[in-house]
Amino acid sequence: MTAPDTLLARTLRMCCTRGGLYNMVHKDRGDFVGDKVGQPEYRRVMDDLRQQISDERLKVGEPIPSTATLTDVYGVSSTVVRRAVSELTREGLLYGQPGKAVFVQAKPEDVHKEQLTLERLAQGLASLQDQVNSMQSPDRDSLDDLRRELGDLRGTVELLQSQLIDLFGRLGQPYPRDARPAQDPASPRQRRANGA
Repeated sequence: MTAPDTLLARTLRMCCTRGGLYNMVHKDRGDFVGDKVGQPEYRRVMDDLRQQISDERLKVGEPIPSTATLTDVYGVSSTVVRRAVSELTREGLLYGQPGKAVFVQAKPEDVHKEQLTLERLAQGLASLQDQVNSMQSPDRDSLDDLRRELGDLRGTVELLQSQLIDLFGRLGQPYPRDARPAQDPASPRQRRANGA
């Protein structure tokens, strides 16, 4: 390039604000950066890069153009390009290798499917957690019902045991187990009361 050509190229880059140079380069595609009025510049760059990844013009595993190249292509500052790349990295479409380049990690469709799968898993996990929580903390009425039933069962067992002892006594046979009524081994209060 001759000196005047270099000066002309620099002047064009400086004069082409709001995506003017990008529009000149991509005017045959009909997707001018200025078409989305009121949208921040970095979003316009993001949208175009996202579309290029989706269309496989930028393929998974390949590096994207450098910040300097993207700055020239889109006619924006390097800050705008870095913000767009950072947002696309946060979305999971790009990943950077310090000192090397920024690479395409996944297509937008694949990232969207992964997000839906993760959302479904999160919902399933939340539902499972709710079920576990409800199992761990039964309501007071259920506990009271269980305690009453357990008390009734203990009374029935004691009655049956005393009848068995009586029956063995009438037959003149020793009762095969301890003559005392069955007690709840898990009840320390009863064991202390009985001196055990």
